[in-house]
Amino acid sequence: MKPLLIIHGWSDEASSFIGLAEAIENTSSRQVSSLFLGNYVSLDDDVQMQDLVKGLARAWKEQGLPTSPKSIDVIIHSTGGLIVRDWMQSIYTRHHLRPPINNLLMLAPANFGSPLAHKGRAIYGRVIKGFNSNKRFQTGSHILNALEMGSPYSWELAQRDRFVDNPMHTSGVRTTVIVGNSGYSGISSLANELGSDGTVYAATANLNCAAIEISFPAGDRKPRVSRLKKSKGDTAFLVMDNFDHSSIAYKDDKHKDNEALLGFMLKALAIENTIDFKQWIKDCESHTRSVMAQYDNARDAHKHGFQNTVFRVRDDHDFDVHDYVIEFYNDASKASNDKLAEQFNKKAVVKVHAYKGNASFRSFMIDCSALYRVLHKQAKTLNISLSAMPDLNDSRNLVGYRSFENDDIGQLALSMKQAQTFFEANRTLFVDIRLCREQKDELFWIKNLDAID
Repeated sequence: MKPLLIIHGWSDEASSFIGLAEAIENTSSRQVSSLFLGNYVSLDDDVQMQDLVKGLARAWKEQGLPTSPKSIDVIIHSTGGLIVRDWMQSIYTRHHLRPPINNLLMLAPANFGSPLAHKGRAIYGRVIKGFNSNKRFQTGSHILNALEMGSPYSWELAQRDRFVDNPMHTSGVRTTVIVGNSGYSGISSLANELGSDGTVYAATANLNCAAIEISFPAGDRKPRVSRLKKSKGDTAFLVMDNFDHSSIAYKDDKHKDNEALLGFMLKALAIENTIDFKQWIKDCESHTRSVMAQYDNARDAHKHGFQNTVFRVRDDHDFDVHDYVIEFYNDASKASNDKLAEQFNKKAVVKVHAYKGNASFRSFMIDCSALYRVLHKQAKTLNISLSAMPDLNDSRNLVGYRSFENDDIGQLALSMKQAQTFFEANRTLFVDIRLCREQKDELFWIKNLDAID
């Protein structure tokens, strides 16, 4: 039997996973001597994600954990997912080495962000437990920056380990993500967001993401759009009904579905071959579909299917564009009476967050259940475009973008079928947009000296 390592998340500690460790030991044949609990400091404002990656590598070596491929199973919770992903990429795959992990079980991982990360210390301290740390008014600011919705860190990590050949596949690190769909109760309910377990969204937990590139060339009404690129590798994704961010880690002794949860965990840790893992992926998909189907048409949107749509806007000079608005509409010429735009913004867009450190990165949480209903009712094309500042049509600006006028840049036009491909429930989509940066003639001119009076 392979050894098992459990790694906790932000603001947590190893001791809180003793109950899970004991349940696994009592239910399976794993021995106490072969089970390890990883502990790290997450509430120190000086600690960076890379510090935790290097710390994990050092602690792994000091403990003498196995380093040969597929020699250990690992369970992570929340932020632990980012640490292990970065560790596998930085220490192993980057150097063309195979990580030692066999089965990787991620419990509510913050793979592509957490809505709590930008809510401030008051929410963390009062609602969660940030103020219980030894450094009372520290919350691990660098860690929270990485966890913030739309963060450059999660974008860059995804480019390194999701859209290139990676170890997470049927014959490599067999990865399973399990996440709940219910928020916290009591005072902690202040932290709840639609589509979340109180701390992470189901959409940001799922490792199965996608990416697309859109460019708006100068003087061309038709944008250039790449093919939708799906993440590489194979990972299983499972949504558990009525679990929050804490109970999904087996921390609620009284939860009525603990037995089922533990059963799924043990199955994820017992995968032995490629055929079994492919079947496990299908089983997880089937279970998740049945859970989501219960709430697709429900009036309460909390358990709808959402997509975390992350936009990054740059120009062809590689300058970040911080001041822009993404527009969803049917007919720009009738903007004041565009029913599709009105319904999309009222019902489908439930949360927009600009990353605090760089507003060119923005996360749009889209309620796919509501979106499909809106499109079906309107039966029209959904257009996506943007307007950015500085506006070159303004006589006062010498540099900028031509995007505000109807005859400036074009739009990405999506049919109903294409929209359902572009917006997919329980997924993160990275949208990389390039604008053409232009300069007016007045910015720089050369004249013959004889022509100057």
